[in-house]
Amino acid sequence: MLMIGGGEGMGPLEETVRAVDSAKLDLMMVVVAGRNKDLKERLENADLRTPHEILGFVENMPDLMNAGDIIITKAGPGTISEAFSAGLPIILYSRMPGQEDGNIDYVLGKGAGVWAPEPGDVVDTLKTWIENPNLRRKIAGTSKNLARPDASRKIAGEIIKIVNIDQI
Repeated sequence: MLMIGGGEGMGPLEETVRAVDSAKLDLMMVVVAGRNKDLKERLENADLRTPHEILGFVENMPDLMNAGDIIITKAGPGTISEAFSAGLPIILYSRMPGQEDGNIDYVLGKGAGVWAPEPGDVVDTLKTWIENPNLRRKIAGTSKNLARPDASRKIAGEIIKIVNIDQI
């Protein structure tokens, strides 16, 4: 399970890590605290019983996502897009109000994940997905089907078409 608080380690990441640890679930946590050095240090020094790896800012997010089977993250569009590419079922636990609300609606509306704003909601979802691996795999498949890995090239192609038209 991969848990991310964005590049700045935002949201109730620490509380969520502690709740997941207290639930004594059969999983390994990889937690990315981003640039939040204080959070990373607190988590490294926490008495966590669940197998875990605490990381700061990383540049190998695709590798981490491809190694995981569930992602818990704030509702940032970049992370959601990467999670789709990796085919991860998504637990959204935090958002930037206004700016990321539509991302939550999209993930939920498409069936690629859940909104779990409280640490207990995250734990409940994890329990459900661990106890029902077919449900987790179905949601993961939905997530994978939403991936658009060629989107940047398509956008660049459209820009090139527009630029060429303007030059005529």
